[in-house]
Amino acid sequence: MESTKRWLVLASVLSSRVVYTINWFNISPALPIIQSDLKIDQASIGLLTSSFLLGAGLFQIPAGVLSSRWGPKNTSQLGMLTLSLSAIGEGVSPNFPILFTSRFLLGIGAALFFAPAIGVLTPLFKHDEEGFVMGLYSAMFNVGGGLGLFAWAFLVEVWNWHVALVLGGIIGLVLVMFGQVVIPKDVQVLHQPGSMRVALRSRNIMLISFGIIGIWGGIFTTSQFLPKFLGEVYQVPTGQAGLIASLIMFAAILGGPVGGRASDLLRQRKVFMLIPGFAVALGLALIGIAPPDQMWLLIPIIGFMDAIVFSIEYASASQFPEVGQKYASLAISFMNSAQILGSFGVPIVFAILGYPLGWYFLGGVAAATLLLVFWIQEPFKANGQGLG
Repeated sequence: MESTKRWLVLASVLSSRVVYTINWFNISPALPIIQSDLKIDQASIGLLTSSFLLGAGLFQIPAGVLSSRWGPKNTSQLGMLTLSLSAIGEGVSPNFPILFTSRFLLGIGAALFFAPAIGVLTPLFKHDEEGFVMGLYSAMFNVGGGLGLFAWAFLVEVWNWHVALVLGGIIGLVLVMFGQVVIPKDVQVLHQPGSMRVALRSRNIMLISFGIIGIWGGIFTTSQFLPKFLGEVYQVPTGQAGLIASLIMFAAILGGPVGGRASDLLRQRKVFMLIPGFAVALGLALIGIAPPDQMWLLIPIIGFMDAIVFSIEYASASQFPEVGQKYASLAISFMNSAQILGSFGVPIVFAILGYPLGWYFLGGVAAATLLLVFWIQEPFKANGQGLG
């Protein structure tokens, strides 16, 4: 594919990734108003929040299977269409059951988009370009998360939650149409019986999937509990605590592309999961003892490093010969599903342990599971490229 065309495809996928994430996070600023308008209790708000993760977690692997059979463009575009229509459904919901259903369907749409969209990109770039591209892909998650939390809070206040959520869906529909124009049609490849099972049973994919569960759970738990911790323990004002917590996302915007490109140039993937990964584990543990003024440095370091880990994780999948480009979407779907569902109990244990033991627990789990990554093959060696 000519250079200009592939960068248009990249622009389409990355912009969709931003809007995918906006529609993940933009309901958060609206939750207090939704609770009041729909007259629902706190438990229902928790259920509403978890409904997205339930849909996204359960449908990761089916999305990968569908992508390998029907094609990554078809599957990712279906995901964006489902997500966008569900976001509109959220905005027009007159009651809790419809809102809950729309939120669950939005999670399914997100699952159908996430890994197949990576499958759109991997054939367009060489293995020593994938780290940078996956870094950009990860960075767009953080751009979208920031917009969803901050820009949409403003929109909810200026307009109302109905209009704000509908707007996110409409923008998504526009990007679906753009993607239909610029993303090339899927190349139909004859499916080989058993090859899909080989990809799912890949020792390397299994080790990476479970090796990074601790980091995934630690980062998710930190994003949920850090503002509360800063307020309760150090009496940090709510706005300032939220800003400190948001630095995880904003620092990650740089971490993914920088770490991914460095991994490409040095032709190393494994070390770029291990060293930043242990840095994240140490950082999570240090939250328990660091004073508030040091959080301004510690939190962005954690965000920068965790973005490197996830970018390299996604870039590695297609380099293993048992996976390749055809089953990269399926392998990444398995990784994401394992990490979402496998982290379910981490915030529960954290809450039971309290402070500061909970932070030590997060750091310990992240470091302990990461030990599994020592046993993977270096992806650049696994596909026969070597290090030269």
